[in-house]
Amino acid sequence: MRKKNTLLRIQSIGEILFKALKRRGLAVKLEDNAILKLWPKAVGSQIAEQSQPDCLRGNTLFVKTVSSIWVQQLHFMKEDIRRKLNELAGKEVIKEIRFTVGHELVRKRVKSDADAAHLKKSFLEERDKKMIADCTDSLADRELAAIFKRVMQVEINRRRWFQKERARS
Repeated sequence: MRKKNTLLRIQSIGEILFKALKRRGLAVKLEDNAILKLWPKAVGSQIAEQSQPDCLRGNTLFVKTVSSIWVQQLHFMKEDIRRKLNELAGKEVIKEIRFTVGHELVRKRVKSDADAAHLKKSFLEERDKKMIADCTDSLADRELAAIFKRVMQVEINRRRWFQKERARS
């Protein structure tokens, strides 16, 4: 028998991957993640800094906020946010939004190379190094001692850098 001459359509790698993931039941997770990524666009930068979508279970979106005050404020805006998210998604995905406390603010990224340079440069003095060694040498757990040493070095280094910056201004 002869094969029929059918037109072959070139598929994007995304389509192929999506079909493969769908067969394995993972496509739902991709769609959920796509909805979660719409959060900043739906609520704006100020609210996005104070909250973060945690997960989507069924048609309920769970969102973590930095405080109970934000939970209350977002609760009043819930319907508008839900409507906007569904509009951006192009379909009715979210029917309910639940807010809880639990989001931690992430420090803003360093804005310039000059600001980043102080993170690499060491401003520690010999007395700082001795004080750190004195504090951490007495700890029996070496892993814990190494962690404390790094934390102390970073904090002292940061303070020294700020002192030098203030002196320049």
